Amino acid sequence: MKKNLIRLTTIGAVAALAIVATGAFFSDTETSTGNTFVAGAIDLKVDNTSYVTDVDGTLISSPNTSWELTDLKDHLFFNFHDLKPGDIGEDTISLHVDNNEAWMCAAARITDDSDVSYTEPESDDDTTIGDPLITDGELAEQLNFAFWADDGDNVFEAEERIFLEGPISGIGEAGQITLADSQTNIWGGQGPFPGGQTKYIGKAWCFGELTQAPVAPGEGGPLSGGAQARGTGFTCNGESVNNAAQTDQVKGDLQFYAVQSRNNKGFTCAHDYTPKWPQVSEEKIGALLSAYVQPTDTCTTTVTDITGDGEIQTAINAASDGAVICVDDGVYNENVNINKPLTLAGAGASATSVINGQGGNQTGAVMINANNVTVKGFEINGHSSGTATVFVNAAVSSIVLDSNKLNIPSPDGFLTVGGVSNITVNNNEFIGASGALRLLYVNGLASVNVSSDNVDLTNNTFGGTLTGTLAIGHEASNSLVTQNVFDSSPSYAVFEAWMDSIALHENNFNGVGGLKVAQMENGQTGAQGFVNAENNWWGAAAPAGHIANDVDDDPKAAVAFPEN
Repeated sequence: MKKNLIRLTTIGAVAALAIVATGAFFSDTETSTGNTFVAGAIDLKVDNTSYVTDVDGTLISSPNTSWELTDLKDHLFFNFHDLKPGDIGEDTISLHVDNNEAWMCAAARITDDSDVSYTEPESDDDTTIGDPLITDGELAEQLNFAFWADDGDNVFEAEERIFLEGPISGIGEAGQITLADSQTNIWGGQGPFPGGQTKYIGKAWCFGELTQAPVAPGEGGPLSGGAQARGTGFTCNGESVNNAAQTDQVKGDLQFYAVQSRNNKGFTCAHDYTPKWPQVSEEKIGALLSAYVQPTDTCTTTVTDITGDGEIQTAINAASDGAVICVDDGVYNENVNINKPLTLAGAGASATSVINGQGGNQTGAVMINANNVTVKGFEINGHSSGTATVFVNAAVSSIVLDSNKLNIPSPDGFLTVGGVSNITVNNNEFIGASGALRLLYVNGLASVNVSSDNVDLTNNTFGGTLTGTLAIGHEASNSLVTQNVFDSSPSYAVFEAWMDSIALHENNFNGVGGLKVAQMENGQTGAQGFVNAENNWWGAAAPAGHIANDVDDDPKAAVAFPEN
């Protein structure tokens, strides 16, 4: 009996141990991993499809103002030159804001509205003639535009609505332009711009009177059964345009803005959006040769330095009219005679595409005796036995000398005969050396009794050593001399102006003292009036003896203009 009690006790102990081992609370664990907040995107993207009339008045594609969907950086909605009354253009802008609904606004501003220069016909119609670089031009008043909510086909249709129109001079006065806010949506209905979708804005412009001529809704763009068959939806009449806008220019900025609509219910463009325009870098004057970029995709022929003797002239002789001859870097020991319309493009003066002028019968390292010639991107070394480093030796027109460095050991750097017209000398360095008498001379009535016209000098730097009495002699009427740097100190004058229609503005005539600009006349020119030389730096804030004869130099620049 005792033994059994002991066994029972043992069993009871074992049981007690078992109860302790299983005595935890009931439980369970579930884990959620990767919980994430992801911000939605308001990433505004813009593309543009552009069309413009060509020289024959036919609507064609404009690749320079068209691009695929992207952020706006160096893209231009308008980049058209040589406008004529009656020209028309049409674009469609597409807008996309990623995956979130957004309010959307726009704004525009005019940054430049100037006369630039004056022609004789313009002077007859323009009653506001003044400093052409300061006085407001008339082009902005005669360019009319219209913006509308488009369906993407580049055609203004009867059911589409214009939301902004008028002369481009008033576009800045429109202020904040509503595309879609809490009160208005140009695409119809109410509510924000939808995320993940594309909406379109059409815009048309006309140099003259723009008239709505909406067409029936349909399909097809301007060059695919659209505008040429259906019309753009507008007509343009240039008959009301007079000569006051000749040579004028207009520049402006266009901005689009998108902001989230969720948790932003009461947003309006008029009260909640203020355009933030980029700061415009301070413009500098004088030559900047490093800014030159050699063309690549437009080259008709490429010249490579093999022997350094005659390759450029061989290419010119073989070229057709209108050719673009690209010249690789190298040293070319030859005189170049350009006797047909073409472009001669070096790799850049700083990249040492060098033309070394040679002695002999030729009177210039580069000679030009054809219309429509451009020479750019070279270092050109004149020869001491030559007449000039670059010599325009025929009465030609439409010549461009751009982004070159002229080393001048001969009497003249750039020289023309009389009778030339429409010449642009831009972004060049003229460096006089021993033997140089003048850096540039344009002949005309005063010297050869043959009129020259419109020879503009812009953003050049003139310097070095001179042994003559003047640096620049200019006899061409209707010419603009602006944003140049004059560092030379000849024995008489830096600049002789022989026609009173030569205008000099925003130039630096460096160096204290000395005669800078002299107005000249003789029996062949007849009596000349005042030369407009306002807003130049004369080497000092209060210069003396810097002008001679009839030169209007007031107002004067108080400090020198920043230079490249």
